[in-house]
Amino acid sequence: MAQPGSHVNSVDNTYRRKWDREEYLERARERADEEDGRLKPKSKVPPVQRKPLKHRDYEVDLESRLGKTQVVTPVAPLSQQAGYYCSVCECVVKDSANYLDHINGKKHQRALGMSMRVERASLEQVQQRFETLKKRKVTSSFTEQDTQTATRGGRKKTAT
Repeated sequence: MAQPGSHVNSVDNTYRRKWDREEYLERARERADEEDGRLKPKSKVPPVQRKPLKHRDYEVDLESRLGKTQVVTPVAPLSQQAGYYCSVCECVVKDSANYLDHINGKKHQRALGMSMRVERASLEQVQQRFETLKKRKVTSSFTEQDTQTATRGGRKKTAT
């Protein structure tokens, strides 16, 4: 130990790293310029305009495979594997409930070019829809007596 009055040279710390502030400021500026260069092309691309969500114009066939057995092979193409195949997304869903969730879901609708937003209907469109539903109901409506005879197998109730 050194005596309080003696002046011994301090420990040599030259092995420690010296920081050059200007060099690291220059590196930070270069990195910021590179990041700005990568982000700019993405921000200049206009967003994709998707159509609003529409009513499905085809019937979903869930009953065709009901109660049938199928041999599953690992080398079969996706469209022939067990389950329901979505040709739009090129995926296989194992059961009908998940298939319905898939075709009504965001990923599938985006693949079709639709957003998940619904087009707002005007008053005239709503009134026209009500009129068409009224006409459809009048032409295909049954009376209560018709429904009772249909449920009893066509036999009318006789008084005893």
